[in-house]
Amino acid sequence: MTLPFYLNRNTPAEGEDLMEHLTAKYGPAAVARFDAPDNPLDCAAGKVGISFNKQRRIIRTGDSHRLVEWCKATQPQTVDPLMETLFKAYFEDARDLSRREELVACAAACGLDGEAAGKALHSDAFQREVDAKATGWSRQGVRGVPFFVVHPASGNGEPVAFSGAQPSEVIAEVLAEQAAA
Repeated sequence: MTLPFYLNRNTPAEGEDLMEHLTAKYGPAAVARFDAPDNPLDCAAGKVGISFNKQRRIIRTGDSHRLVEWCKATQPQTVDPLMETLFKAYFEDARDLSRREELVACAAACGLDGEAAGKALHSDAFQREVDAKATGWSRQGVRGVPFFVVHPASGNGEPVAFSGAQPSEVIAEVLAEQAAA
């Protein structure tokens, strides 16, 4: 399930250079690891055919979240293709998805009505819902994405929550534990 969350809530309107943002947030050593050709994120992505573009900018994502919520409300069967298109456009093609015309193009590429998507984006449609959901997750302690909550299959016991790009083995172990619980 895709839910809105503002990873960088205070991103300026013009966005930020990715490497400058990462340096300010995590320090130069983390950026050096991130920029290394054998970093774990790039290695994992490469295994599934994803090539992260490090020339992208950190951008505001509110309109992207609103577009997804609009899609859920109007054509829910198209949410997954839209998410994949947005992911590729931002992470691989470094398109500026804070620009509404880019979002409309992504919607149209998935077979959604671009004109209707544009109208939704130029209104305040889904703004309150997105802000409320994103703020709610922050209040619950979510600090990063992806974020997973796995409930026990029996319905008894506590869910397990974890954040970050975890190795598949870790995710498989949590799923197996919760399936047995």
